[in-house]
Amino acid sequence: MKKIKFKPYLYALIILLLSTVCLAVAFCTTKPASAGTTRITRLYSHPYLSGYAVEMDIKSDRSIAVTEDITVYHYNNTGVIRDIPLNAGELIKNVRVSELKGGVPSPVFYDVFVEDSSFLSIDIGDSSYKNDEHTYRIKYDYCLTKAQEGANALALTPIGTGWNCEITNISVKIKLPEGYVANSVNCFYQSISGNVETAETATETVDSRTVISFEDYENVILNYALRFDLEFEEGALTTYFDFTPYWFVIAAAVILLFVIALKFLAFNKGTLTPVINFEAPNKMNPLLMGKLLDGKIDSEDITSMIFYWADKGYLKINLDDQRDPAIIRIVKALPQDAPDYEQLMFAEMFDGQDAIKPSMLKYKFYRTVDRVTKTVNDRTKELYEKKSVILSYALALLGGLMLGLAPLVLALSQISLHYLIIAPFIAIVPLFFVNVFSMGLVNNKYKSRKGVKIAFICAAIGISALTTLFYTLFVPSFILGIIPKILLCLIACATAGTAVIIITRTKEYTEQLNEIVGFKNFIELVEKDKLEKLLEDDPQFYYHVLPYAQVLGVSDKWEDKFKDITVQPPQWATSSTANTLFNFYIFNSIMRASMSNMTSNFVSRPSSSGVSGGGHGSFGGFSGGGHGGGGGRFR
Repeated sequence: MKKIKFKPYLYALIILLLSTVCLAVAFCTTKPASAGTTRITRLYSHPYLSGYAVEMDIKSDRSIAVTEDITVYHYNNTGVIRDIPLNAGELIKNVRVSELKGGVPSPVFYDVFVEDSSFLSIDIGDSSYKNDEHTYRIKYDYCLTKAQEGANALALTPIGTGWNCEITNISVKIKLPEGYVANSVNCFYQSISGNVETAETATETVDSRTVISFEDYENVILNYALRFDLEFEEGALTTYFDFTPYWFVIAAAVILLFVIALKFLAFNKGTLTPVINFEAPNKMNPLLMGKLLDGKIDSEDITSMIFYWADKGYLKINLDDQRDPAIIRIVKALPQDAPDYEQLMFAEMFDGQDAIKPSMLKYKFYRTVDRVTKTVNDRTKELYEKKSVILSYALALLGGLMLGLAPLVLALSQISLHYLIIAPFIAIVPLFFVNVFSMGLVNNKYKSRKGVKIAFICAAIGISALTTLFYTLFVPSFILGIIPKILLCLIACATAGTAVIIITRTKEYTEQLNEIVGFKNFIELVEKDKLEKLLEDDPQFYYHVLPYAQVLGVSDKWEDKFKDITVQPPQWATSSTANTLFNFYIFNSIMRASMSNMTSNFVSRPSSSGVSGGGHGSFGGFSGGGHGGGGGRFR
């Protein structure tokens, strides 16, 4: 038989014909991709989702039990992060994650955290690198507190555009509550750019409930959201409301009421009953009086000692240079019965010299002031009952702790045991200052410095307002709603500020303060005829009281009492400006300036200076307009 010889061009022709036939068969047997999806050739050089199954069980209060089975094809990565959106009043509760092995749930490492306040993120998988398929089951309750799509409508986005990878084998099953309007479902794919393509669904009844299903096992989608719009009968749907956060508000209010009740039931002692007297009690010096009056040593308390010693005859003051008056000592040392802190201050102020000027002490004398302050503070520690102080601080702290405990407990109990939020405990810090300023206001109750009192009030209110603002902004609303956040913060601030009222003075301190306030009342209330009689007995009486009026905050009132009374110049002043009525006012003006400059120099301190010495990718993305969606990322 004669062999047929094929020319080379015949081989090429046969191959071309066969290729054409194969392409024609493939074209005729392949279903074209819908406009809402994107046909993509699968490449295994990066991770993608090889399966995405979602089940939603919807209740009439818009709470949704969600189960997501996400099959991840890992390609040289360690895990996957699911970002669930929370930007439309949604709450996420009861987050659980497992890995399906042979269809059976098994434990898997996961963490719950927040990097963006619009998303709750679930990090799944340990740190080992993976190059195979894993199916993760994510279960959570998705509770809708708003119905921005309408009172009788529900818009859901089971799959959002936030997955920056291919997604295949999609299935969605939605169980609806009663009141669903039959055949009202509108299911469609939607891209970020707004392109929309209707998708087909199936409807069935299971256990008297309507179930809508969707399946797409053929197309591969990328950057598209799958959305369902549903309609319901009038009144079929409500919105979810969780009262649990308000229990923390109630608990905080109980703490505040407990503080107030303690004040009236257990710590109502120590009420002052001052008796007016015209001299300092128990020969008390003005420095100690200033400390006992408001609980601290102010700079004017230190300066008052100069005029106290001058009135005692221990030194003289030349007021000709009011900016830098000369202080001349008359005695080498104070009497032995003077308190040790007085002797320390006097000795180190002159430091062996007979005359000094305050400018000579600038940037030096503050060390002595610190030592004197510490000594006086050590001598006056037992001013308040210890149990009242401890209880006050404990209740103030407890009120502040509520700001951290509320979100922490709610996150662990309602969202996930894997979600640990401790940042709100920082709110305790500003509440500490609220407590400090409130204590300052209480301490200044008997010191006539209106400006200081207003400053304390404004500071406490301002810090409380700022704390409430920042707490409201930075504590996620899906943990603690706006209203309970504001109420909780305001009550906590009120508790921190009010707790100081239960601090009770000791009996001895109450008696001392009674006499001090009585002396202050004398300065404020004494009549002209009484002052004239006192001046007859003691022409220097005005100057005896002057240092005390300074620390009591009533020096202006004390000066005003003598506007119509002739006052002799002070024996300790070497200036010639205190010998007439007119010169009395000039003298007081000069002395005020001298006091101010002395104070500035005595407590001035030198200035000091010194020199102190892999991302997860994008978030969930566009959800498609309905509740849910979001997306995820790989790590």
